[in-house]
Amino acid sequence: MLNFWGIKMKRIALMLIFGFAVMSLAGNVAFAGKIHLRLASQYAVQDSTTKLLFEFKDEVEKATDDSVKVTVYPANQLGDYTQVYEELRRGTIDMALITVPSQFDSRLEVTYLHYLAMNYPEARKIYAEGSQMFHLVNKLHADLGVRFLGFNAEGFGGIGLAKMATNIKSPEAPKSILLRVPPMAVFQVTCDDEGFQTVSIPYAELYTALQTGVADGWSGGPARVNYMQFKEVIKHFVVCNNFFETTAYLMSQKTWDKLDVTQKAAVEQAVKRLSAKSFDLSEQDAEDYLGKMQQFGIEVIRFDDQELAAWANRARTVTWKKLEDRLTPGIIQQLLDAYK
Repeated sequence: MLNFWGIKMKRIALMLIFGFAVMSLAGNVAFAGKIHLRLASQYAVQDSTTKLLFEFKDEVEKATDDSVKVTVYPANQLGDYTQVYEELRRGTIDMALITVPSQFDSRLEVTYLHYLAMNYPEARKIYAEGSQMFHLVNKLHADLGVRFLGFNAEGFGGIGLAKMATNIKSPEAPKSILLRVPPMAVFQVTCDDEGFQTVSIPYAELYTALQTGVADGWSGGPARVNYMQFKEVIKHFVVCNNFFETTAYLMSQKTWDKLDVTQKAAVEQAVKRLSAKSFDLSEQDAEDYLGKMQQFGIEVIRFDDQELAAWANRARTVTWKKLEDRLTPGIIQQLLDAYK
């Protein structure tokens, strides 16, 4: 009988010890209460956009009393943008500032549609929080299990030329050169309609292509990229503002659902501030690098407002309808109605 009670007491003691251990563990988790965000980025360590991400880290950690901790992984440390997007969908990466890939939904190429904006005042409105474009992109990402938080401005694209084109200011006349375009219909169809002969060459091979004459020029990058990566192989840069390049602040929906109201507000507020700041920085960068190009000996060819309007009108009235298969008739009509 005594042995029975002794065994029972031991079991009770063990249960109490286990219970206290579980309570202690739960208390530690609750006390820690921290969510660790792994933030992936494609930008180099010294890039100005990477500095914005560390501002995001500091702002969110401070606003949440360190209940949200952020680790920034720049320079594709967690994979390129296509891999990172896939991991966002799975929830294995929490957050990213990347180029948006379109392998899961071709409609995401809508942000590259040419002449959505012609200048920075227009771009600030079109890509602002609460805009038609913001809501459209938000819906497309949500359908893929990714939370869209805001745009990061890279700047207006232009055309870098190793060889001068004929009729360069005409939005439709033949241009007599072979222009490299990214492998996206929004670029190829638009440039074809503008009178260019186009070819798709991998970006990694573009420098050599321009150097050897395989391509005479390229469309796809703002002034900063043309100067920093191609200044030795281009002789002219056309400031035609043909598209506005953005990247996106994104979060895995699985991670978003784990945040409380205060934490979500802190993330949204930080992104909103830094998104607005990116437009100011990219506009200043554009002028700075256009000046550097001229100092380096590259001819900078600017379009005036009337010339820009002619190019924009051709894209919107001729080209956009041709992209309905890629972007859907509904989206194209929605945009056309907005511009009317």
